[in-house]
Amino acid sequence: MKNPSYFTLALISSILIYSCNQQSTSSSVDNPNLASISSNATSGYQIDTDLGEKIDPNETASTKAIEADFIQTLKDHTKNPPTQRPVHAKHHGVVKAIFKIDNHLIDDKYKVGIFAENNKEYKSWIRFSNGNPPGAASDTSPDVRGMAIKLMNVSGKKLLDSEANEQTQDFLMMNNSTFFIKSLDLYVTFTDAVKDGLSGLAKFALFHPGTTYNIYKIFTKQVANPLTTDFFSTTPYKLGSTAIKFRAKPCQEESQSRPANAGPNYLREAMVKTLNQKDACYNFMVQFRKGSLNDMPVEDSTKEWDESASPYIKVATITIPKQTFDTPEQQKFAENLSFTPWHALPVHKPLGFTNRVRRVVYETISIFRHTQNNAPRREPSDFNINNR
Repeated sequence: MKNPSYFTLALISSILIYSCNQQSTSSSVDNPNLASISSNATSGYQIDTDLGEKIDPNETASTKAIEADFIQTLKDHTKNPPTQRPVHAKHHGVVKAIFKIDNHLIDDKYKVGIFAENNKEYKSWIRFSNGNPPGAASDTSPDVRGMAIKLMNVSGKKLLDSEANEQTQDFLMMNNSTFFIKSLDLYVTFTDAVKDGLSGLAKFALFHPGTTYNIYKIFTKQVANPLTTDFFSTTPYKLGSTAIKFRAKPCQEESQSRPANAGPNYLREAMVKTLNQKDACYNFMVQFRKGSLNDMPVEDSTKEWDESASPYIKVATITIPKQTFDTPEQQKFAENLSFTPWHALPVHKPLGFTNRVRRVVYETISIFRHTQNNAPRREPSDFNINNR
Protein backbone atom coordinates (compact mmCIF):
# COMPACT_ATOMS: atom_id res chain seq x y z
CA MET A 1 0.00 0.00 0.00
CA LYS A 2 2.02 2.96 -1.26
CA ASN A 3 -0.84 5.46 -1.32
CA PRO A 4 -3.25 5.99 1.57
CA SER A 5 -6.89 5.17 1.00
CA TYR A 6 -9.86 7.33 1.88
CA PHE A 7 -9.96 5.27 5.08
CA THR A 8 -6.56 6.69 5.99
CA LEU A 9 -7.77 10.25 5.52
CA ALA A 10 -10.89 9.53 7.52
CA LEU A 11 -8.77 7.98 10.25
CA ILE A 12 -6.45 10.97 10.54
CA SER A 13 -9.33 13.39 10.37
CA SER A 14 -11.16 11.63 13.18
CA ILE A 15 -8.01 11.54 15.29
CA LEU A 16 -7.48 15.27 15.01
CA ILE A 17 -11.00 16.60 14.58
CA TYR A 18 -11.45 17.52 18.24
CA SER A 19 -8.36 19.69 18.43
CA CYS A 20 -9.29 21.30 15.11
CA ASN A 21 -12.83 22.05 16.23
CA GLN A 22 -11.45 23.71 19.34
CA GLN A 23 -10.37 26.59 17.11
CA SER A 24 -13.96 27.87 17.10
CA THR A 25 -14.03 28.11 20.90
CA SER A 26 -10.73 29.82 21.46
CA SER A 27 -10.23 31.48 24.81
CA SER A 28 -8.72 34.90 25.18
CA VAL A 29 -6.13 33.79 27.70
CA ASP A 30 -2.81 35.51 27.27
CA ASN A 31 0.38 34.75 29.10
CA PRO A 32 3.05 37.44 29.31
CA ASN A 33 5.63 34.87 30.40
CA LEU A 34 5.59 33.40 26.90
CA ALA A 35 6.94 36.64 25.46
CA SER A 36 10.24 36.06 27.21
CA ILE A 37 10.87 32.74 25.47
CA SER A 38 13.22 32.95 22.52
CA SER A 39 11.77 31.41 19.36
CA ASN A 40 15.19 31.13 17.80
CA ALA A 41 15.82 27.40 17.66
CA THR A 42 19.52 27.91 17.00
CA SER A 43 20.17 30.61 19.61
CA GLY A 44 23.09 29.48 21.75
CA TYR A 45 22.99 26.12 19.99
CA GLN A 46 26.18 24.38 18.93
CA ILE A 47 25.35 22.10 16.01
CA ASP A 48 27.25 18.85 15.50
CA THR A 49 28.09 19.06 11.82
CA ASP A 50 30.46 16.11 12.13
CA LEU A 51 27.49 13.96 13.15
CA GLY A 52 25.38 15.23 10.26
CA GLU A 53 23.40 18.07 11.82
CA LYS A 54 22.46 20.80 9.36
CA ILE A 55 20.50 23.96 10.13
CA ASP A 56 17.79 24.86 7.64
CA PRO A 57 18.04 28.51 6.47
CA ASN A 58 14.40 29.01 7.49
CA GLU A 59 14.67 27.13 10.78
CA THR A 60 14.08 30.10 13.07
CA ALA A 61 10.97 31.24 11.17
CA SER A 62 9.66 27.68 10.86
CA THR A 63 10.14 27.02 14.56
CA LYS A 64 8.30 30.24 15.41
CA ALA A 65 5.39 29.12 13.21
CA ILE A 66 5.21 25.72 14.90
CA GLU A 67 5.50 27.34 18.33
CA ALA A 68 2.64 29.71 17.48
CA ASP A 69 0.43 26.79 16.43
CA PHE A 70 1.08 25.01 19.71
CA ILE A 71 0.44 28.16 21.75
CA GLN A 72 -2.88 28.59 19.96
CA THR A 73 -3.80 24.99 20.71
CA LEU A 74 -2.93 25.57 24.36
CA LYS A 75 -5.11 28.67 24.50
CA ASP A 76 -7.96 26.81 22.83
CA HIS A 77 -7.85 24.18 25.55
CA THR A 78 -7.84 26.58 28.52
CA LYS A 79 -11.62 26.98 28.53
CA ASN A 80 -11.90 23.99 30.84
CA PRO A 81 -8.94 23.91 33.26
CA PRO A 82 -6.56 22.40 34.02
CA THR A 83 -4.60 23.31 30.93
CA GLN A 84 -3.40 20.03 29.45
CA ARG A 85 -0.54 19.24 27.14
CA PRO A 86 -1.38 19.83 23.45
CA VAL A 87 -0.01 16.34 22.73
CA HIS A 88 0.36 13.30 24.99
CA ALA A 89 -2.33 14.80 27.21
CA LYS A 90 -3.81 11.57 28.53
CA HIS A 91 -1.56 9.65 30.87
CA HIS A 92 -2.21 6.05 31.84
CA GLY A 93 -0.05 6.55 34.89
CA VAL A 94 3.18 7.86 36.31
CA VAL A 95 5.09 5.11 38.09
CA LYS A 96 8.17 4.80 40.25
CA ALA A 97 11.11 2.97 38.69
CA ILE A 98 14.77 2.14 39.18
CA PHE A 99 17.12 2.72 36.23
CA LYS A 100 20.24 0.56 36.83
CA ILE A 101 23.28 1.03 34.59
CA ASP A 102 24.78 -2.03 32.87
CA ASN A 103 27.60 -0.66 30.71
CA HIS A 104 29.80 -3.73 30.28
CA LEU A 105 28.83 -4.22 26.60
CA ILE A 106 29.93 -0.77 25.37
CA ASP A 107 33.43 0.62 24.79
CA ASP A 108 34.98 2.74 27.52
CA LYS A 109 34.78 5.89 25.38
CA TYR A 110 30.98 5.65 25.51
CA LYS A 111 30.83 5.19 29.28
CA VAL A 112 29.93 8.82 29.84
CA GLY A 113 27.14 10.80 31.46
CA ILE A 114 24.65 8.59 33.22
CA PHE A 115 26.36 5.51 31.77
CA ALA A 116 29.75 6.27 33.35
CA GLU A 117 29.36 4.11 36.46
CA ASN A 118 28.36 0.47 36.14
CA ASN A 119 25.60 -0.73 38.49
CA LYS A 120 24.68 2.83 39.48
CA GLU A 121 20.97 3.14 40.22
CA TYR A 122 18.82 6.17 39.49
CA LYS A 123 15.41 6.66 41.04
CA SER A 124 13.09 7.54 38.18
CA TRP A 125 9.56 8.52 37.27
CA ILE A 126 8.05 7.05 34.09
CA ARG A 127 4.96 8.51 32.42
CA PHE A 128 2.94 6.41 29.95
CA SER A 129 0.55 8.29 27.67
CA ASN A 130 -1.59 8.55 24.56
CA GLY A 131 -0.25 10.99 22.00
CA ASN A 132 -3.31 12.72 20.66
CA PRO A 133 -5.54 15.34 22.26
CA PRO A 134 -8.07 15.49 23.79
CA GLY A 135 -7.00 13.86 27.02
CA ALA A 136 -10.39 12.18 27.44
CA ALA A 137 -10.18 10.18 24.18
CA SER A 138 -10.71 6.45 24.49
CA ASP A 139 -7.68 4.17 24.54
CA THR A 140 -9.39 2.22 21.75
CA SER A 141 -9.03 5.19 19.39
CA PRO A 142 -6.16 5.05 16.87
CA ASP A 143 -3.21 6.75 18.52
CA VAL A 144 0.50 6.77 19.23
CA ARG A 145 1.63 5.72 22.73
CA GLY A 146 4.40 7.37 24.69
CA MET A 147 6.88 6.48 27.41
CA ALA A 148 8.83 9.29 29.10
CA ILE A 149 11.53 8.50 31.66
CA LYS A 150 12.84 11.04 34.16
CA LEU A 151 16.00 10.05 36.03
CA MET A 152 16.60 11.97 39.26
CA ASN A 153 19.73 13.10 41.10
CA VAL A 154 21.76 13.37 37.90
CA SER A 155 24.57 15.80 38.64
CA GLY A 156 26.04 18.22 36.11
CA LYS A 157 24.89 21.23 34.10
CA LYS A 158 21.99 20.52 31.76
CA LEU A 159 21.41 21.87 28.26
CA LEU A 160 18.40 24.12 28.91
CA ASP A 161 19.61 27.49 30.16
CA SER A 162 16.48 28.03 32.23
CA GLU A 163 16.90 24.67 33.99
CA ALA A 164 20.65 24.19 33.81
CA ASN A 165 20.94 23.40 37.52
CA GLU A 166 18.09 20.89 37.70
CA GLN A 167 19.14 17.34 38.52
CA THR A 168 17.12 15.31 36.02
CA GLN A 169 17.76 13.51 32.74
CA ASP A 170 14.79 12.73 30.48
CA PHE A 171 14.38 10.08 27.77
CA LEU A 172 11.29 10.40 25.55
CA MET A 173 10.01 7.54 23.39
CA MET A 174 7.00 6.32 21.43
CA ASN A 175 5.83 2.90 20.26
CA ASN A 176 7.32 3.19 16.77
CA SER A 177 10.93 3.19 15.66
CA THR A 178 10.59 6.13 13.25
CA PHE A 179 8.96 9.57 13.24
CA PHE A 180 6.39 10.53 10.60
CA ILE A 181 7.71 13.95 9.48
CA LYS A 182 10.77 14.02 7.23
CA SER A 183 11.64 17.73 7.08
CA LEU A 184 11.10 20.98 8.93
CA ASP A 185 9.11 22.52 6.08
CA LEU A 186 6.77 19.53 6.12
CA TYR A 187 6.42 19.85 9.89
CA VAL A 188 5.17 23.43 9.44
CA THR A 189 2.80 22.34 6.67
CA PHE A 190 1.38 19.60 8.89
CA THR A 191 0.79 21.83 11.95
CA ASP A 192 -0.87 24.41 9.68
CA ALA A 193 -3.12 21.68 8.26
CA VAL A 194 -4.17 20.62 11.75
CA LYS A 195 -4.93 24.25 12.61
CA ASP A 196 -7.07 24.63 9.46
CA GLY A 197 -9.34 21.71 10.36
CA LEU A 198 -10.72 19.02 8.09
CA SER A 199 -10.18 20.98 4.89
CA GLY A 200 -6.53 21.46 5.81
CA LEU A 201 -6.10 17.79 6.65
CA ALA A 202 -7.78 16.72 3.41
CA LYS A 203 -5.43 18.93 1.41
CA PHE A 204 -2.43 17.66 3.35
CA ALA A 205 -3.38 14.02 2.71
CA LEU A 206 -3.86 14.74 -0.99
CA PHE A 207 -0.48 16.38 -1.49
CA HIS A 208 1.52 14.35 1.03
CA PRO A 209 0.34 10.73 0.71
CA GLY A 210 3.62 9.27 1.96
CA THR A 211 3.52 11.19 5.23
CA THR A 212 -0.18 10.43 5.60
CA TYR A 213 0.56 6.74 5.28
CA ASN A 214 3.37 7.06 7.86
CA ILE A 215 0.82 8.51 10.28
CA TYR A 216 -1.62 5.72 9.45
CA LYS A 217 0.96 3.02 10.21
CA ILE A 218 1.98 4.59 13.52
CA PHE A 219 -1.52 5.36 14.77
CA THR A 220 -2.97 1.93 14.01
CA LYS A 221 -0.42 -0.16 15.94
CA GLN A 222 -2.15 -2.23 18.59
CA VAL A 223 -1.09 -2.06 22.23
CA ALA A 224 -2.31 -4.46 24.90
CA ASN A 225 -0.43 -3.03 27.89
CA PRO A 226 2.12 -0.17 28.06
CA LEU A 227 4.24 -2.30 30.40
CA THR A 228 4.77 -4.91 27.66
CA THR A 229 5.20 -2.50 24.74
CA ASP A 230 8.42 -1.71 22.88
CA PHE A 231 9.27 2.02 22.87
CA PHE A 232 11.81 3.90 20.70
CA SER A 233 13.47 7.32 20.69
CA THR A 234 12.71 7.71 16.94
CA THR A 235 15.14 10.65 16.86
CA PRO A 236 18.92 10.51 17.37
CA TYR A 237 20.97 11.67 20.35
CA LYS A 238 24.61 11.97 21.29
CA LEU A 239 26.44 9.45 23.39
CA GLY A 240 29.78 11.07 23.94
CA SER A 241 31.19 11.79 20.48
CA THR A 242 28.84 9.62 18.43
CA ALA A 243 25.16 9.48 17.48
CA ILE A 244 22.75 6.88 18.84
CA LYS A 245 19.10 5.99 19.05
CA PHE A 246 17.66 4.26 22.10
CA ARG A 247 14.76 2.02 23.01
CA ALA A 248 13.07 0.44 26.01
CA LYS A 249 12.38 -3.22 25.29
CA PRO A 250 10.24 -5.30 27.69
CA CYS A 251 12.23 -8.03 29.40
CA GLN A 252 9.52 -10.49 28.40
CA GLU A 253 7.70 -10.33 25.08
CA GLU A 254 3.91 -10.63 25.19
CA SER A 255 1.09 -10.40 22.67
CA GLN A 256 0.10 -6.86 21.72
CA SER A 257 -3.40 -7.75 20.56
CA ARG A 258 -5.96 -5.43 22.08
CA PRO A 259 -8.45 -7.17 24.40
CA ALA A 260 -11.80 -7.87 22.75
CA ASN A 261 -13.69 -6.11 25.56
CA ALA A 262 -11.31 -3.15 25.84
CA GLY A 263 -12.83 -0.09 27.50
CA PRO A 264 -11.91 3.61 27.16
CA ASN A 265 -9.19 3.34 29.85
CA TYR A 266 -8.05 -0.22 29.24
CA LEU A 267 -4.35 0.70 29.09
CA ARG A 268 -4.40 2.20 32.58
CA GLU A 269 -6.43 -0.77 33.79
CA ALA A 270 -3.84 -3.16 32.33
CA MET A 271 -1.05 -1.31 34.14
CA VAL A 272 -2.97 -1.36 37.42
CA LYS A 273 -3.61 -5.10 37.12
CA THR A 274 0.04 -5.85 36.31
CA LEU A 275 1.57 -3.71 39.06
CA ASN A 276 -0.88 -5.00 41.65
CA GLN A 277 0.57 -8.46 41.05
CA LYS A 278 4.23 -8.13 40.09
CA ASP A 279 7.14 -5.98 38.95
CA ALA A 280 7.59 -4.86 35.35
CA CYS A 281 10.94 -4.76 33.57
CA TYR A 282 12.56 -3.19 30.50
CA ASN A 283 15.99 -3.41 28.94
CA PHE A 284 17.19 0.08 27.99
CA MET A 285 19.26 -0.24 24.81
CA VAL A 286 21.25 1.95 22.43
CA GLN A 287 21.91 1.64 18.70
CA PHE A 288 25.15 3.21 17.47
CA ARG A 289 25.15 5.06 14.17
CA LYS A 290 27.38 3.22 11.69
CA GLY A 291 27.99 3.70 7.99
CA SER A 292 27.10 6.75 5.92
CA LEU A 293 24.87 9.69 6.78
CA ASN A 294 22.54 8.54 4.01
CA ASP A 295 22.12 5.14 5.64
CA MET A 296 21.70 6.48 9.18
CA PRO A 297 20.83 10.20 8.98
CA VAL A 298 20.30 12.45 11.99
CA GLU A 299 18.08 15.03 10.27
CA ASP A 300 15.59 12.57 8.73
CA SER A 301 13.92 10.55 11.48
CA THR A 302 11.55 8.79 9.08
CA LYS A 303 14.43 6.56 7.96
CA GLU A 304 14.97 3.36 9.93
CA TRP A 305 18.50 2.65 11.14
CA ASP A 306 19.32 -0.88 10.01
CA GLU A 307 19.50 -3.21 13.02
CA SER A 308 21.40 -5.82 11.02
CA ALA A 309 24.19 -3.27 10.52
CA SER A 310 24.03 -1.97 14.09
CA PRO A 311 22.07 -4.03 16.62
CA TYR A 312 20.70 -2.49 19.80
CA ILE A 313 22.96 -3.04 22.83
CA LYS A 314 21.72 -3.17 26.42
CA VAL A 315 23.07 -0.42 28.68
CA ALA A 316 20.61 -0.43 31.59
CA THR A 317 17.77 -2.31 33.27
CA ILE A 318 14.55 -0.51 34.17
CA THR A 319 12.61 -2.08 37.03
CA ILE A 320 9.11 -0.84 37.81
CA PRO A 321 8.32 -2.41 41.19
CA LYS A 322 4.92 -3.65 42.22
CA GLN A 323 3.03 -0.54 43.35
CA THR A 324 -0.21 1.41 43.61
CA PHE A 325 -0.08 4.44 41.34
CA ASP A 326 -3.69 5.13 40.34
CA THR A 327 -4.49 7.66 43.08
CA PRO A 328 -5.85 11.23 42.73
CA GLU A 329 -2.68 12.64 44.30
CA GLN A 330 -0.38 10.83 41.89
CA GLN A 331 -2.57 11.71 38.91
CA LYS A 332 -2.26 15.40 39.85
CA PHE A 333 1.51 14.97 40.24
CA ALA A 334 1.63 13.41 36.77
CA GLU A 335 -0.28 16.34 35.31
CA ASN A 336 2.28 18.82 36.61
CA LEU A 337 5.41 17.01 35.44
CA SER A 338 7.22 18.34 32.37
CA PHE A 339 9.31 16.19 30.04
CA THR A 340 11.70 17.38 27.36
CA PRO A 341 14.67 15.71 25.66
CA TRP A 342 16.59 18.86 26.63
CA HIS A 343 16.51 17.93 30.30
CA ALA A 344 19.87 16.40 29.44
CA LEU A 345 23.59 16.41 29.99
CA PRO A 346 25.62 17.68 27.00
CA VAL A 347 26.97 14.16 26.35
CA HIS A 348 23.35 13.06 25.76
CA LYS A 349 22.41 16.03 23.57
CA PRO A 350 19.37 15.61 21.27
CA LEU A 351 20.19 15.78 17.55
CA GLY A 352 18.27 16.78 14.43
CA PHE A 353 15.59 19.33 13.53
CA THR A 354 12.77 17.56 15.36
CA ASN A 355 14.65 17.85 18.63
CA ARG A 356 15.67 21.44 17.93
CA VAL A 357 12.00 22.34 17.50
CA ARG A 358 11.20 20.50 20.73
CA ARG A 359 13.82 22.60 22.53
CA VAL A 360 11.73 25.72 22.01
CA VAL A 361 8.19 24.38 21.88
CA TYR A 362 8.34 22.10 24.93
CA GLU A 363 9.64 24.90 27.12
CA THR A 364 6.88 27.19 25.89
CA ILE A 365 4.27 24.54 26.64
CA SER A 366 5.66 23.89 30.12
CA ILE A 367 5.70 27.56 31.12
CA PHE A 368 2.20 28.18 29.78
CA ARG A 369 0.67 25.13 31.43
CA HIS A 370 2.24 25.68 34.82
CA THR A 371 1.32 29.35 34.86
CA GLN A 372 -2.29 28.68 33.87
CA ASN A 373 -2.59 25.88 36.41
CA ASN A 374 -0.84 27.84 39.17
CA ALA A 375 1.52 24.91 39.62
CA PRO A 376 5.22 25.00 40.58
CA ARG A 377 7.58 24.42 37.68
CA ARG A 378 10.29 22.39 39.37
CA GLU A 379 11.89 19.05 38.68
CA PRO A 380 11.36 16.24 41.22
CA SER A 381 14.25 14.98 43.32
CA ASP A 382 12.74 11.88 44.93
CA PHE A 383 9.64 9.71 45.17
CA ASN A 384 7.83 12.12 47.50
CA ILE A 385 5.14 13.60 45.25
CA ASN A 386 4.59 16.50 47.65
CA ASN A 387 8.26 17.48 47.80
CA ARG A 388 8.57 19.79 44.79
